[in-house]
Amino acid sequence: MNPPGDVDEDGTLQKADQESLFPELLNFASRTQALISELLLLSGRIPLEFRDHRYDPVLFDLRYFDSPDDFEARIEGSGELEVLEDQLRESCSVFMQRFFLFANGIVTYHQELLKYLNELMGGASLPSNLEGVLDNENGRQLLAESLALFGCLLLLLEHRMGGSLREKLLVAHVRYVRYFNAPNIEPMCLLCRVHPSPLGPPRQTHSPPWSSSIVSIQKPEDLLLRFPFPKQVVESVIVRLRDCDLYNMFHHYPDPEHRTVALASQAGWLYVLLFYSPEFLNNGFVMREIIDRFFKDSWVVPFFMYFTVDLSTSWDAYKGAKTSISSRLSSSFIRDLCQLHYSKVKDLTFELCSLLSDGVLTRDYVLNNSQSLLSLVRNCNISLRWLLLHRSSSDKKLRDIVTSAGTAHEMDEESIVFFFLKTSQIEFEVKQLYVELFDGNGTLWQESKNSASECVQEFFKYYSGSQALSWKIKDESLEDWLKNLPMEIFSVDYTKTGNASRKVYHMMFTSKEIEQNHEIKENLQTKQFLSRIQKHLQHMLEALNLHHDALLTFSVVTDAVYAWGFVQSFGNELWKKIEQDSSVVLNLHSFFLKFQSMLDAPLLRISQNHSPDLPSVSAYYSSEYLTHICAVLEIIPVMLFRTLDDVASTFQALQPFHLLNRIEKDKLKDFMRPDQQFHLTKAFGQISTFSQGILVASQTLHGLIDLDVKNWLESKIRKELLKRFDNRLKSFFLSSSVGFEDLEMNVQKMATYILSEFHLMEYFQDIIHIQWTHIWEEEFTAFLQDSAQKERDDYVPGNEFPSAQTFLGNLLHQILKLTNPSQSMYIEPMSGWFDAAGHELLGLRFFDLLETCVGPVGMACLDSLLTFIILNKLELALKVLKSLLDARCLEDLQTLDVALGPTSSLPLLGWSSYKQMAKFVDTSWEPWVESLACIGQLQLLRCLIALKLKSACKLPRYVLDTHLSTLTSRLKKVPLDFSPLVIGLGTFLRQFNPTYMVQYVQYMCQYIKIAAEAAFGGKDETPKHPVEPTPEVLKSAFWLLHFCKHMGLPEYLAHSCLPPLVAVLQA
Repeated sequence: MNPPGDVDEDGTLQKADQESLFPELLNFASRTQALISELLLLSGRIPLEFRDHRYDPVLFDLRYFDSPDDFEARIEGSGELEVLEDQLRESCSVFMQRFFLFANGIVTYHQELLKYLNELMGGASLPSNLEGVLDNENGRQLLAESLALFGCLLLLLEHRMGGSLREKLLVAHVRYVRYFNAPNIEPMCLLCRVHPSPLGPPRQTHSPPWSSSIVSIQKPEDLLLRFPFPKQVVESVIVRLRDCDLYNMFHHYPDPEHRTVALASQAGWLYVLLFYSPEFLNNGFVMREIIDRFFKDSWVVPFFMYFTVDLSTSWDAYKGAKTSISSRLSSSFIRDLCQLHYSKVKDLTFELCSLLSDGVLTRDYVLNNSQSLLSLVRNCNISLRWLLLHRSSSDKKLRDIVTSAGTAHEMDEESIVFFFLKTSQIEFEVKQLYVELFDGNGTLWQESKNSASECVQEFFKYYSGSQALSWKIKDESLEDWLKNLPMEIFSVDYTKTGNASRKVYHMMFTSKEIEQNHEIKENLQTKQFLSRIQKHLQHMLEALNLHHDALLTFSVVTDAVYAWGFVQSFGNELWKKIEQDSSVVLNLHSFFLKFQSMLDAPLLRISQNHSPDLPSVSAYYSSEYLTHICAVLEIIPVMLFRTLDDVASTFQALQPFHLLNRIEKDKLKDFMRPDQQFHLTKAFGQISTFSQGILVASQTLHGLIDLDVKNWLESKIRKELLKRFDNRLKSFFLSSSVGFEDLEMNVQKMATYILSEFHLMEYFQDIIHIQWTHIWEEEFTAFLQDSAQKERDDYVPGNEFPSAQTFLGNLLHQILKLTNPSQSMYIEPMSGWFDAAGHELLGLRFFDLLETCVGPVGMACLDSLLTFIILNKLELALKVLKSLLDARCLEDLQTLDVALGPTSSLPLLGWSSYKQMAKFVDTSWEPWVESLACIGQLQLLRCLIALKLKSACKLPRYVLDTHLSTLTSRLKKVPLDFSPLVIGLGTFLRQFNPTYMVQYVQYMCQYIKIAAEAAFGGKDETPKHPVEPTPEVLKSAFWLLHFCKHMGLPEYLAHSCLPPLVAVLQA
């Protein structure tokens, strides 16, 4: 909506010298733009609490100020309401304060502008009066903007933040900061007061499928007249707007048929200002004049940037305006307009496609056809503008006429988006060529000028007789013209466009007149000289035509800020088109640049005023622009991974053949697989297209907004990879009851999937210029670590992953189930777990496979999970032991300690000393023994993982004896595995002082000596003991030797007390 600067013949801005004449008005125009951007920002960040009905009891309207004590009493007696009040204050205080400052800024702006206007009318202390401002072009623009933008601000405030919300925000902030005596509190209450609806039901409107930001407010004049301006000023501005070309747009739109588009900016201001003087709206004569000039073929018009109004409904309450606009809304007239624009779009689409063919748009083509290209672009934008705006009409009847006409012409939303894309594409390419030509325009002018002069001089030499010609013409006037022409060419000043064009055109006209001479006409050599001179003069004219005024006109006619409200709808259509044709991605950059004025238009007055608000306003519009760009670009990672899924199976089928070194000739056809190869090549071609689109968009948008498309795409790829890892890997371990074969098959499938994905990433990164493999490895590592952390957070002691949330938890749950000490046995030489029938349940082969699947990082994550579980198991074992060691048990242990005596000697009572011990060790100790076995099981799993991580493991070799399990089966019918229990007990003892473990070994040695004496020494009491001494000696010795080796204890601790027995066992 903001106009470009006006340009004189030489391309210099006239407005630059005039801005300093009205600094106050420039400041006002700048401030309203900043206030509007603040409004848009706040309205997009309204706290959810103000939409939540639970907070209604603590959010009050303006009636609060009439009796604040009564309202406060409602809250003070309720604890629940006080909690809501505290939550509201804590979460929304910053937003409420910002809204308060914003409302105060609006009130202050109105007060200061009103004071300025009163002084302007009085002419007291200002350098100019009202007439002087209106007579000045820049002053007229700034005054109209200062008034109209404030009206836009009030309308948008009502549209984006309703009166009920405004009242709640204002009252809540005043209550919380106790600022009841704020200087502008009364006008702020007036600003925030609910705008009442008129009597009677409002006219029903229907939201169109493509809804731009249509603003519909009942009785807007009542809202605006809360903050009125002097009637004389408003009416004077309206009169000037009715009669003048405020922004000199006729220069850019010379065709009278385009008049409404040329005057669209001031038409928006006029629409707003008419509500400050509603007498005009009820004056049929005035409104007919206004509509004939500004709205003769449009009823959906933008009044500020991309915010639009539908005049067919907005002026319902005003008789003069309604009658006048109704004359332009007849069904036949609208159908004629639809016929005109839909037909144009069809023809223009064909012309655009022809121009966008390879090799058509070149520098020479643009140079020779600049005016026709400019006319084409202008016509495209005018038809596009009309169709987009009027297909979004809030009047269903009128909208249906427009859409049905489109259906008749086979023009739907998809066709319009395609037309929009092609228009933006040709604009981008032509503008690029324009820029290149402008950069070399001076050189082109000088070269053409020199060439024309040299050609004339050469012709003069031939003509004057200094060089031989086949004919002579005695014409003094022609001779003088040829003699003086080089000087005339050199005298043409390139900087004075108008004068230079007239001179060059006169030279061309003269040369063509000379060419008509019958004698010259018949001489081929002379005609060639004249043709060459005319060619160089034509190039000089073309260089003059390529002035910056042309580029300015190009920027004006291609402005599409009015269509910003359609971007979301465009995005949905673009997604559909990209799914059908990936080459559309190559044009996305031109689509984004079509809305570049969205970043520039609101900043024009702010930058001219050198306002400190420039960074914040620029940041807001840039963030909005960036958000919509990213929303459209979201399709690229989606399509990339969709392509990845599509080719994954084909790639897995072809991959084994790529590894072959030799193929038999007879079997060559079997390996070719042309269908799969074609499918794969097509997919990679599609990815290459995406890569090219990303590269072009990244280069084009660089410097325009703070977005690195490549880095943005990488972040999206990372997020999508995490989702894929979670979904795909969990699918391999959905069943909770699996055997070893099923588990191994799942891990094998998972390894195949991961390896094929990784190999695909290697291919992709060569095409799309992103380090896919590096990203894949980083995200897979992060996924594994995150999975381990989630399992640690969700872990319940004593219940290992019954409902695991991640694939790592599912995998570990199944491993622990297969290696359960009560259902399996760990055989040390085989480094694996076996069942009672000797079938392997889990072993090194499985961990080899697992390592190829999850890699060292995954193994390390499993190890960290096992360590975490061991820690919890140790804490649980300690708690269980403390509960078992009651007073009676401690007394029995003390008695046993006295009976056993020093560990260096044998108990006096011999074997019978242990009878008492067997009495108190009953079934209540089973959970503690099981927890020790589980700790050992986890430690053994860690050892095998360490074996894979270190590629070597120095575990001690063990002698296998299946009878060892009976040592642990005294207390339960189902035996526990021997090795895990030994390791679990040692791990538990390691949590205490090292002397405890030494004492345990010494007591075990004492026990073995007593058992050996009972077995081999012939004691009478041996047969009466419930345990046979001879096997007890062997089992206890094995237990002790294994314990010492596992715990890394010195061998002499056991050998010193059992030398004969150790020799027997080793034999």
